[in-house]
Amino acid sequence: MGVYTWFPYQSSDRCTEVNDITQLDGWVISAHGYFTENSDLFPVKIKNNLNRCPMKAVVKNGHNYFTTIYDSYIDSNGTNRSFVQGLEFDLLKFLLRKLNRTIDLVPIPKGFEFQEVYVNNLINAMYAKEADIALGTSGTHFLSIPYFDSTNSFYMNTIRWYVPCSFKYPRWSSLFRILSVELWLVLIISIVIAAISITLVGRYSCTSEWQGYKTLTRSLTNVWAVILGLSVSKKPRAPSLRSLFLAWVCFSVAFSSVIQAFPTKFLIDSGYKTPIKNIDELFA
Repeated sequence: MGVYTWFPYQSSDRCTEVNDITQLDGWVISAHGYFTENSDLFPVKIKNNLNRCPMKAVVKNGHNYFTTIYDSYIDSNGTNRSFVQGLEFDLLKFLLRKLNRTIDLVPIPKGFEFQEVYVNNLINAMYAKEADIALGTSGTHFLSIPYFDSTNSFYMNTIRWYVPCSFKYPRWSSLFRILSVELWLVLIISIVIAAISITLVGRYSCTSEWQGYKTLTRSLTNVWAVILGLSVSKKPRAPSLRSLFLAWVCFSVAFSSVIQAFPTKFLIDSGYKTPIKNIDELFA
Protein backbone atom coordinates (compact mmCIF):
# COMPACT_ATOMS: atom_id res chain seq x y z
CA MET A 1 0.00 0.00 0.00
CA GLY A 2 1.35 3.43 -0.93
CA VAL A 3 1.21 6.79 0.85
CA TYR A 4 0.76 9.70 -1.56
CA THR A 5 0.56 13.49 -1.41
CA TRP A 6 0.73 16.51 -3.73
CA PHE A 7 2.94 19.58 -3.77
CA PRO A 8 1.31 22.88 -4.88
CA TYR A 9 3.17 25.83 -6.38
CA GLN A 10 5.82 23.65 -7.97
CA SER A 11 5.45 25.41 -11.30
CA SER A 12 4.10 28.75 -12.48
CA ASP A 13 2.06 26.86 -15.10
CA ARG A 14 0.13 24.97 -12.42
CA CYS A 15 -0.44 27.42 -9.58
CA THR A 16 -4.04 26.58 -8.68
CA GLU A 17 -4.72 23.11 -10.04
CA VAL A 18 -2.41 20.27 -8.98
CA ASN A 19 -2.91 17.04 -10.88
CA ASP A 20 0.32 15.19 -10.08
CA ILE A 21 0.69 13.19 -6.90
CA THR A 22 3.93 11.97 -5.34
CA GLN A 23 4.47 8.75 -3.43
CA LEU A 24 6.04 9.40 -0.06
CA ASP A 25 6.42 5.88 1.23
CA GLY A 26 5.07 2.35 1.01
CA TRP A 27 3.36 0.34 3.76
CA VAL A 28 3.93 -3.40 4.01
CA ILE A 29 0.86 -5.18 5.31
CA SER A 30 1.97 -7.81 7.75
CA ALA A 31 1.41 -8.79 11.38
CA HIS A 32 2.74 -5.47 12.72
CA GLY A 33 3.21 -3.57 9.46
CA TYR A 34 6.03 -1.22 8.59
CA PHE A 35 7.10 1.47 6.11
CA THR A 36 9.60 0.48 3.49
CA GLU A 37 11.44 3.84 3.25
CA ASN A 38 10.76 5.41 6.68
CA SER A 39 10.60 8.80 4.97
CA ASP A 40 9.05 11.96 6.39
CA LEU A 41 5.28 11.79 6.10
CA PHE A 42 4.87 15.54 6.72
CA PRO A 43 7.23 17.31 4.32
CA VAL A 44 7.08 21.04 3.73
CA LYS A 45 4.62 21.38 0.87
CA ILE A 46 4.47 25.16 0.58
CA LYS A 47 7.93 26.69 0.48
CA ASN A 48 9.01 30.31 0.56
CA ASN A 49 9.50 30.41 -3.21
CA LEU A 50 6.11 30.13 -4.92
CA ASN A 51 7.42 30.50 -8.49
CA ARG A 52 5.71 33.86 -9.14
CA CYS A 53 2.23 32.39 -8.94
CA PRO A 54 -0.35 35.21 -8.99
CA MET A 55 -2.68 36.09 -6.11
CA LYS A 56 -6.02 37.44 -7.27
CA ALA A 57 -6.93 40.46 -5.16
CA VAL A 58 -10.16 42.41 -4.97
CA VAL A 59 -9.48 45.96 -3.77
CA LYS A 60 -12.37 47.94 -2.33
CA ASN A 61 -11.78 51.66 -2.56
CA GLY A 62 -11.70 52.74 1.07
CA HIS A 63 -10.60 56.32 0.29
CA ASN A 64 -8.34 56.32 3.35
CA TYR A 65 -4.70 55.92 4.28
CA PHE A 66 -4.81 52.12 4.13
CA THR A 67 -6.18 51.54 0.64
CA THR A 68 -6.97 54.01 -2.11
CA ILE A 69 -7.80 53.36 -5.77
CA TYR A 70 -7.02 56.09 -8.25
CA ASP A 71 -8.43 56.61 -11.72
CA SER A 72 -8.19 53.69 -14.09
CA TYR A 73 -5.79 53.69 -17.00
CA ILE A 74 -5.16 51.61 -20.11
CA ASP A 75 -1.90 49.67 -20.11
CA SER A 76 0.19 48.76 -23.17
CA ASN A 77 -1.89 45.61 -23.75
CA GLY A 78 -5.13 47.60 -23.87
CA THR A 79 -6.33 46.32 -20.48
CA ASN A 80 -8.22 48.66 -18.18
CA ARG A 81 -6.29 48.81 -14.89
CA SER A 82 -6.30 50.86 -11.70
CA PHE A 83 -3.53 52.44 -9.71
CA VAL A 84 -3.70 51.32 -6.08
CA GLN A 85 -1.70 52.50 -3.11
CA GLY A 86 -1.96 52.48 0.67
CA LEU A 87 -0.49 50.80 3.72
CA GLU A 88 -2.62 47.68 3.38
CA PHE A 89 -1.77 47.25 -0.28
CA ASP A 90 1.93 47.94 0.28
CA LEU A 91 2.04 45.34 3.05
CA LEU A 92 0.50 42.73 0.77
CA LYS A 93 2.99 43.52 -2.00
CA PHE A 94 5.87 43.20 0.46
CA LEU A 95 4.71 39.77 1.64
CA LEU A 96 4.15 38.52 -1.90
CA ARG A 97 7.57 39.77 -2.98
CA LYS A 98 9.19 37.80 -0.17
CA LEU A 99 7.25 34.69 -1.24
CA ASN A 100 8.09 35.27 -4.94
CA ARG A 101 4.47 35.76 -5.90
CA THR A 102 2.75 38.36 -8.03
CA ILE A 103 -0.50 40.25 -7.46
CA ASP A 104 -3.34 40.29 -9.97
CA LEU A 105 -6.08 42.89 -9.47
CA VAL A 106 -9.46 41.47 -10.49
CA PRO A 107 -12.65 43.47 -11.10
CA ILE A 108 -14.65 44.44 -8.02
CA PRO A 109 -17.81 42.34 -7.67
CA LYS A 110 -21.07 44.25 -7.84
CA GLY A 111 -22.21 45.48 -4.44
CA PHE A 112 -18.71 45.53 -2.94
CA GLU A 113 -17.91 49.10 -3.92
CA PHE A 114 -17.29 51.97 -1.54
CA GLN A 115 -20.02 52.53 1.10
CA GLU A 116 -21.78 49.28 0.22
CA VAL A 117 -21.94 46.20 2.42
CA TYR A 118 -23.30 43.62 -0.01
CA VAL A 119 -20.73 40.80 -0.03
CA ASN A 120 -22.54 37.80 -1.49
CA ASN A 121 -21.06 38.41 -4.93
CA LEU A 122 -17.59 38.57 -3.37
CA ILE A 123 -18.18 35.28 -1.57
CA ASN A 124 -19.35 33.67 -4.80
CA ALA A 125 -16.23 34.98 -6.57
CA MET A 126 -14.04 33.42 -3.92
CA TYR A 127 -15.93 30.14 -4.14
CA ALA A 128 -15.37 30.15 -7.89
CA LYS A 129 -11.65 30.92 -7.35
CA GLU A 130 -12.02 34.21 -9.17
CA ALA A 131 -10.55 36.04 -6.15
CA ASP A 132 -8.19 34.97 -3.38
CA ILE A 133 -8.13 37.98 -1.08
CA ALA A 134 -10.13 41.18 -0.49
CA LEU A 135 -8.60 44.49 0.55
CA GLY A 136 -9.99 47.85 1.55
CA THR A 137 -11.60 47.79 5.02
CA SER A 138 -13.91 44.92 4.15
CA GLY A 139 -14.68 44.38 7.83
CA THR A 140 -14.83 41.24 9.96
CA HIS A 141 -18.27 40.01 8.84
CA PHE A 142 -16.55 37.08 7.11
CA LEU A 143 -15.84 35.57 10.51
CA SER A 144 -19.34 34.14 10.58
CA ILE A 145 -18.46 32.06 7.51
CA PRO A 146 -16.11 29.15 8.30
CA TYR A 147 -14.64 29.12 4.78
CA PHE A 148 -13.04 32.57 5.10
CA ASP A 149 -10.79 34.30 7.58
CA SER A 150 -10.06 37.95 8.35
CA THR A 151 -6.85 39.57 9.52
CA ASN A 152 -6.69 41.73 12.62
CA SER A 153 -7.87 45.29 12.26
CA PHE A 154 -5.23 48.00 12.45
CA TYR A 155 -5.34 51.73 12.92
CA MET A 156 -2.89 54.52 12.25
CA ASN A 157 -1.94 56.75 15.16
CA THR A 158 0.45 59.69 15.14
CA ILE A 159 2.96 59.97 17.98
CA ARG A 160 5.06 63.05 18.60
CA TRP A 161 8.12 63.05 20.79
CA TYR A 162 8.85 66.27 22.63
CA VAL A 163 12.48 66.43 23.72
CA PRO A 164 14.14 69.18 25.77
CA CYS A 165 16.28 71.74 24.02
CA SER A 166 20.05 71.41 24.09
CA PHE A 167 21.81 72.98 27.07
CA LYS A 168 24.64 75.45 26.71
CA TYR A 169 28.11 74.51 27.87
CA PRO A 170 29.29 76.40 30.99
CA ARG A 171 31.86 79.05 30.10
CA TRP A 172 34.36 77.68 32.60
CA SER A 173 34.40 74.35 30.74
CA SER A 174 35.93 75.98 27.64
CA LEU A 175 39.43 75.28 28.93
CA PHE A 176 38.83 71.53 29.05
CA ARG A 177 37.09 71.42 25.67
CA ILE A 178 40.09 72.82 23.79
CA LEU A 179 41.82 69.45 23.63
CA SER A 180 40.68 65.90 24.08
CA VAL A 181 41.77 63.84 27.07
CA GLU A 182 44.41 62.09 24.99
CA LEU A 183 45.98 65.38 23.85
CA TRP A 184 46.02 66.73 27.41
CA LEU A 185 47.91 63.59 28.47
CA VAL A 186 50.33 64.06 25.58
CA LEU A 187 50.94 67.67 26.67
CA ILE A 188 51.63 66.66 30.27
CA ILE A 189 54.00 63.90 29.18
CA SER A 190 55.76 66.32 26.81
CA ILE A 191 56.31 68.83 29.64
CA VAL A 192 57.79 66.15 31.90
CA ILE A 193 60.06 64.78 29.16
CA ALA A 194 61.23 68.27 28.20
CA ALA A 195 62.03 69.15 31.83
CA ILE A 196 63.99 65.92 32.35
CA SER A 197 65.89 66.37 29.07
CA ILE A 198 66.82 69.98 29.90
CA THR A 199 68.01 68.90 33.36
CA LEU A 200 70.21 66.11 32.00
CA VAL A 201 71.69 68.26 29.25
CA GLY A 202 72.33 71.12 31.71
CA ARG A 203 74.09 68.84 34.18
CA TYR A 204 76.34 67.03 31.73
CA SER A 205 77.13 69.86 29.28
CA CYS A 206 80.79 70.72 28.80
CA THR A 207 80.32 74.41 29.56
CA SER A 208 79.37 75.78 32.91
CA GLU A 209 75.56 76.05 32.78
CA TRP A 210 73.31 78.11 34.99
CA GLN A 211 72.08 76.43 38.14
CA GLY A 212 68.49 76.96 37.03
CA TYR A 213 68.91 74.29 34.36
CA LYS A 214 70.55 71.63 36.56
CA THR A 215 67.67 70.81 38.89
CA LEU A 216 64.43 69.20 37.83
CA THR A 217 62.25 71.64 39.76
CA ARG A 218 63.75 74.74 38.15
CA SER A 219 63.79 73.12 34.70
CA LEU A 220 60.12 72.30 35.08
CA THR A 221 59.44 75.92 36.06
CA ASN A 222 61.27 77.22 33.00
CA VAL A 223 59.42 74.80 30.70
CA TRP A 224 56.06 75.85 32.15
CA ALA A 225 56.98 79.55 31.81
CA VAL A 226 57.82 79.12 28.12
CA ILE A 227 54.57 77.33 27.32
CA LEU A 228 52.65 80.17 29.03
CA GLY A 229 54.50 82.77 26.92
CA LEU A 230 56.61 84.16 29.78
CA SER A 231 60.35 84.83 29.76
CA VAL A 232 62.80 82.77 31.78
CA SER A 233 65.18 84.30 34.34
CA LYS A 234 68.34 83.41 32.40
CA LYS A 235 68.99 82.03 28.94
CA PRO A 236 70.86 78.73 28.60
CA ARG A 237 74.57 78.80 27.70
CA ALA A 238 75.39 75.41 26.18
CA PRO A 239 74.71 75.08 22.41
CA SER A 240 73.06 71.68 22.87
CA LEU A 241 70.80 73.06 25.58
CA ARG A 242 69.98 76.08 23.45
CA SER A 243 68.94 73.81 20.56
CA LEU A 244 66.71 71.78 22.86
CA PHE A 245 65.33 74.95 24.41
CA LEU A 246 64.61 76.43 20.96
CA ALA A 247 62.66 73.32 19.92
CA TRP A 248 60.54 73.63 23.05
CA VAL A 249 59.93 77.32 22.35
CA CYS A 250 58.67 76.52 18.83
CA PHE A 251 56.35 73.85 20.21
CA SER A 252 55.09 76.25 22.87
CA VAL A 253 54.35 79.00 20.33
CA ALA A 254 52.20 76.63 18.25
CA PHE A 255 50.40 75.28 21.29
CA SER A 256 49.84 78.73 22.79
CA SER A 257 48.22 79.93 19.57
CA VAL A 258 45.67 77.12 19.81
CA ILE A 259 45.14 77.71 23.52
CA GLN A 260 44.53 81.43 23.05
CA ALA A 261 42.23 81.06 20.05
CA PHE A 262 39.75 78.55 21.43
CA PRO A 263 39.02 80.16 24.84
CA THR A 264 38.22 83.42 23.05
CA LYS A 265 35.75 81.60 20.80
CA PHE A 266 34.19 79.67 23.66
CA LEU A 267 33.85 82.80 25.82
CA ILE A 268 31.91 84.53 23.02
CA ASP A 269 29.72 81.51 22.28
CA SER A 270 30.15 78.47 24.50
CA GLY A 271 28.04 76.30 22.19
CA TYR A 272 25.40 73.69 22.93
CA LYS A 273 25.67 70.14 24.16
CA THR A 274 24.80 67.27 21.83
CA PRO A 275 21.00 67.02 21.53
CA ILE A 276 18.99 63.85 22.05
CA LYS A 277 19.16 61.75 18.89
CA ASN A 278 17.26 58.52 19.63
CA ILE A 279 14.74 56.95 22.00
CA ASP A 280 17.41 55.32 24.19
CA GLU A 281 19.00 58.70 24.92
CA LEU A 282 15.55 60.14 25.61
CA PHE A 283 14.81 57.43 28.17
CA ALA A 284 18.23 57.87 29.72
